[in-house]
Amino acid sequence: MNIKITGGRLYDPAQGLDGVQQDLFIKGDRIVSSLQKPDRVISAAGRVVVPGGIDLRGQVATYGLNFLRLWNGFPSLEDLGRLYAAAGYTHVHEPFLTLYTAGYVHRQLAAIPLVDTSASLVLNLRDLDNYLKSLDQLEEVAQTLKSLQEKTRSLDFRLLEPFVRYRQSFYSHRTLDTAKTLEVLTRLAREFDLRFTLEASPEVLELPCPEPRAFHLAVLGRAVTDDRLLELALARLAEGVSADLGFESPIAATPLDGKPVKIDLGGYSPLDLNPAAGDMLPALRLALAHQGPGLAFSLGGPVRNPLEEFPPLFSWLCDRRTRPLVDAQDLADREFSLMDWVWATRTLPAKILGLGDRGHLAPGARADVALFELPPEIPPASWAKYLGRCHTLLKAGETVIENYELVAPKTPKATYYRRRGAKEGPLLSEICQYRSIRPENLWVPEELGRAWVELD
Repeated sequence: MNIKITGGRLYDPAQGLDGVQQDLFIKGDRIVSSLQKPDRVISAAGRVVVPGGIDLRGQVATYGLNFLRLWNGFPSLEDLGRLYAAAGYTHVHEPFLTLYTAGYVHRQLAAIPLVDTSASLVLNLRDLDNYLKSLDQLEEVAQTLKSLQEKTRSLDFRLLEPFVRYRQSFYSHRTLDTAKTLEVLTRLAREFDLRFTLEASPEVLELPCPEPRAFHLAVLGRAVTDDRLLELALARLAEGVSADLGFESPIAATPLDGKPVKIDLGGYSPLDLNPAAGDMLPALRLALAHQGPGLAFSLGGPVRNPLEEFPPLFSWLCDRRTRPLVDAQDLADREFSLMDWVWATRTLPAKILGLGDRGHLAPGARADVALFELPPEIPPASWAKYLGRCHTLLKAGETVIENYELVAPKTPKATYYRRRGAKEGPLLSEICQYRSIRPENLWVPEELGRAWVELD
C-alpha cells in the first residue's frame, strides 16, 4: 500500500529534522521521497512523527523469567508484544542468550508478537581461557566466536564478566585479569571485525580503552557510583565508546518483594532476575551530564510494562521539575529535547545493533513509523503522558496501531542475526566436548522461530 502521512512534525536526528512539518511517503514497506497517488492519507495534525522505537536491552526472554511470571510479576510473552507496540516500539533486543539457552531464548522470542527481535550471545571466557593467552591462536578464537554467533543465531556478543576467574586454586594458571582481557578483545576487534558489549562496572571504567569503537558499555549508569566514576564514564563516551544508561526501573518490584532470583548462566557469578530496588540517580546524572551522541536509553533489568516504566524516565529527562527531590547540585539543569529522546530510543540503538534501515525516516528506510499525539503547546512536564502510548504505529508499512487500538494482531515479525560464514576449527570441537548435552542440540534450527533475517 502507498501511504502519505501529512501535517505531522517530523523528528529525525539522522536527517536533522527537528520538528519540521512535512509530509512522509511510504511505498510498500519503504519510505520514499514522493508519491504520485497514495492509496491512503493519514492526517498527523497535532502529532509528532518519529521512527519506531528499538529497545536495546529488553530483557524479555532470559532463562528463568517464566518463574517470575508464575508470581504475576511479569506480563505474558503475548502481552509484552502488545505493550511494546502500544508504546511505539518495533524491535526488542534480548541481552542474555547463552550456548545452553539459545533454543529456549529463541522459542520465547518467537512467541512475542508484533515486534521484531534479536539477542546477544553471552560469552563465557572460561571456554577460551588458554587460547586467549596465546596471541598466535587469536584467528582460531575469532573463527570460533563467529561460528558460535551464527549457530546460536545471535546478533552480537556480550560479556557479563570480562575476565577469566576460577574459585579453585589449581586453575590459577588459566586466569586472565580484566586489563589483559580487554587488550585481547581489542586485538580481536581490530583484526577480525568483532565488536563486544561489556556490562559496565567500576573496574572496566578505571581501565584504559585502547579501541573505544570496539566496545559498547551496557547499563553504564549502574557503574557510576561516585563523582570520580562519573568523570571516567564521560571520558570514555568522549573517546567514542557507545553506551546505554541502564535506568533502574521506577516500577515496584514483583510480589517476591526484592527476594533474589538467581540464574546460573555459566559465569563466575549468577544473574539476579529480581534485584532489590536500585538507585536511578546515577543513570540520571550521567544522562544529563553527557553532551555527546554516544548514550542510548535502556533499563537496567527485566521490562515489566513498557507503558508504565518508560514515561516516568522521559519526564525526569525532559523536565527538571519532575525529577526526584535531591540536592540541586546533584543534577544538571539540562533538559532533554524531543530530538534527544528520538536519538536515544531509536537512532542510536539502530546504529548499535547494526540495523541500518531503522531509526530514521530517510528514503530507503523501512517504514517503521510511530505517531504520538503531542500538540506543540504541551509543556515538557506533560510529555510523558503523551509519549508513553502511540496514536498510530506502522511496521514495514503495515498499520499495527490506529487511534490507540491494535488493528493488526497478526503483523509479521522476524528475528535478526548475523551470518558469518566462519570455519569450524578444533577450538569449537574442544568447547563442545565438555557440554553435558550433544552439541547439535545447542544450536538453533532453521525451523525454530517465525522468520529469520540475516545481517552481514
